[in-house]
Amino acid sequence: MAYRSLQSGPIRLRATTRWLLLWSVAGVGGLAGCASDQLFPELDPDKFVSADSSDGWTPAPGVGYEAPVVRPLERPEPGTPDSEGPRSLMQLVDLALELNPETRAVWEAARVRAAQYGSVRSVWYPTFSLGASGGYNRLIYPGGTTPIPGTNGVRADIMYAETLSVFPFAEVNYILLDFGRRSSLDSEARQALWIANLEFNRQIQTTVYRVQTAYYDLDAANGLYRAALEQLELALTVLDAVEDRMAVGLATAPELLLARQGLAQAEFDVQSRISGIDDARSALLVSIGLPATTPLEIESLNDLPLPGDLAFEVEEGINAALRNRPDLAAAVSNVRAADAAVDFAKADFYPTVTFNGSVGWDQFDMDVQLNDGPTGSQGGSGAEYNVGLTGNWILFEGFELRNNLRRARAARRQAQAELESLRIKAIGEVWDSYSDYLAAQRQYSFGLALVESSREAYDAMISAYDVGLATITELIDSERDLASALATLVTTRANLLTSSASVAYFMGSGPGQAPPSDLAAAAVQDR
Repeated sequence: MAYRSLQSGPIRLRATTRWLLLWSVAGVGGLAGCASDQLFPELDPDKFVSADSSDGWTPAPGVGYEAPVVRPLERPEPGTPDSEGPRSLMQLVDLALELNPETRAVWEAARVRAAQYGSVRSVWYPTFSLGASGGYNRLIYPGGTTPIPGTNGVRADIMYAETLSVFPFAEVNYILLDFGRRSSLDSEARQALWIANLEFNRQIQTTVYRVQTAYYDLDAANGLYRAALEQLELALTVLDAVEDRMAVGLATAPELLLARQGLAQAEFDVQSRISGIDDARSALLVSIGLPATTPLEIESLNDLPLPGDLAFEVEEGINAALRNRPDLAAAVSNVRAADAAVDFAKADFYPTVTFNGSVGWDQFDMDVQLNDGPTGSQGGSGAEYNVGLTGNWILFEGFELRNNLRRARAARRQAQAELESLRIKAIGEVWDSYSDYLAAQRQYSFGLALVESSREAYDAMISAYDVGLATITELIDSERDLASALATLVTTRANLLTSSASVAYFMGSGPGQAPPSDLAAAAVQDR
């Protein structure tokens, strides 16, 4: 009997070992089977990159590469911009704010920050959890080590002890004292949310500004096309005049060739202006958030009243930018977030005190077998309670906390320097846009005068040529001067509109400006 009892333990252990090995191999095989790659990157990672630095990468046979699928170009559906006729600037701005993916991406980033702020706020609340632990345990004691109770010290050859236990519990923990860690995390997350919101506001301004400038560029391209058509008409008029004089023997063949050359140049300019319209329309569509293939027509700005004189001095515009620009306000919030990070790094040097409590129910059943003989059972159950405080104070951590503080202070100085750099840049942008607007006003007034004088000179020159008082060279030069003056007027008008939009954009006025607060004053203080 003793011999059989001694043998039964090792035999069962060997069987258990075989089952464990079998399940381990099956688990590894299952993990390998879950992978989509037939090759094993852990064995031969070079199969997953290009074989040579001069060749582009293509997946090797057996590599489970899933090619990314980008939404293909779609045909315009009814209701696209072209179906409603020419669009005004305000209509396209509204469409851009609705469709532009960059604006939507920045808005979603702000939503991410809002959710992160909500997550950080959880540190102010206690944590409550439910759990349970249970299991089966089998102990085997070798022979000769366990005395049999009630037998005056007679020892059993082998003893088996099997225990089945279950322990459900509920636990609560709450941080009582952390020396400012939670408030610092809260402040940093809040400032990160303000930064994201202010960046979204600036993106709205950027989207509006891009649509404005692209609209003005397309309108200018249309104006240059009309000027090119007028130049073509002038070239045809010159050619007709030369041919009339040729018919009565008053013009020479070289004069006719020069007139035809001017006509060819005018036709070439018309085609180049058409290409410019296509490029400007594509840029406008991209700024809106539409494919460049979308048909689009815009309303002409010829009848639009031009902006008048600026009603403020440049210093007032600079101060308005420091108050209203959301990117400057975001830079201030970035400094404040860096301050909160420094506070957290300082608080990390101090201990934490946490309240913890739990309640549970422990129940177990144990069966004991001696040799191959009778089995005894024992069980018990009862409630368990725990209430206490846990304190933790890291006294040495390999200088990690000190370096964290150095990093946080350096990040704060970086944020302060970036704020000052952006402030100086904003001042320069307002100054430059203000000066550009004043220059564009003067250029436009001179452009009007230039067109008027060039047209008068051309009319006088063609009249003089008809009676033989001017040469063909003088006539063609006056024609080119008039065409150049018309193109200059179109360009200066577009520059005036664009510079007006630039003044508003760099001042941070219009939709999306920073909410009224003490941010501008803080910008000076945080320096």
